[in-house]
This record gives sequence, structure tokens and C-alpha cells, in this order.
Amino acid sequence: MYEIDLGGVLLPPLLPVLVLALLLFWPLNRLIGRVDGYRWFWHPALAGLCVFLVLCAVALALFMLGSALLWEGS
Repeated sequence: MYEIDLGGVLLPPLLPVLVLALLLFWPLNRLIGRVDGYRWFWHPALAGLCVFLVLCAVALALFMLGSALLWEGS
């Protein structure tokens, strides 16, 4: 993974992964809160953090898989 050049500013390569995970986390967090799913956890904020970390891992795996497929095709 290489840095992303955005108008001369180098951004870390994990930035798209975190943005994707955050965009998936917001509606999922609202859904879990709406169905009162956080009441089953001792600390709802930690449960939300764990959901976000799982989404980060899934997004990173998808980016790595996509990058491997692109690398293999060229």
C-alpha cells in the first residue's frame, strides 16, 4: 500500500479503509441503537468500538484483496 497523493498532500494509505469503515459504522450503530441492541453489553461505547474495529478489519481485507487482484491482473 502506498501513500495517496491528493493535490501534493500525502495521505496515509489506511485513510480510505477508515473512511469506509466509518461510513458503514454510522448506519449500523444507529440500527443497533434503534433495536436497543446495546443493552446486552456492559459498556455500550466499548461494544461500539468493537463493531468499528471489526468493520475496519473487513474493509482492510477487502482493500487488500482488491489490491492483490489488481496486482495479479497487471
